Amino acid sequence: MPDVSDTKNALRVIHNFISRQGSELIGGLVIRDFIELKNIGKHSKSHTPIFEEYRVFYIGNKPLVVIDYWNNRKINLSTEDKKVIMDAPKEVKAKFYTIDFARKSNGKLVIMEMGDGQVSGLQGFDEQKFYDLLWENLPESRA
Repeated sequence: MPDVSDTKNALRVIHNFISRQGSELIGGLVIRDFIELKNIGKHSKSHTPIFEEYRVFYIGNKPLVVIDYWNNRKINLSTEDKKVIMDAPKEVKAKFYTIDFARKSNGKLVIMEMGDGQVSGLQGFDEQKFYDLLWENLPESRA
């Protein structure tokens, strides 16, 4: 939708989407702003664009691990990026969760999604290393 303030067109698009989903539509709709993201290539199987993204697992308000979502490479984050990652969960009350960040075309990180961590994949990150870090950082594990 090029202009969400155009109510007539917005409703046309929404109704079209709902009718095409038919019985497959479960839950509801989420309408988001379109954000220009930093493109880093194409997915090897689907050939759809992929963007610079990071998945951060948190324990409390502390990052446990930052994972390069698509490439599982060593991560070089700027001081500003690290501040965004540290400041993002200030109001989150959960003990364990994830926040996915993406880099906008202007270079800034933006939160794309938050989850409870139960279904968030490790994207190729070493499983044993992840569980070792989790064990070391859970207060209950040392009790």
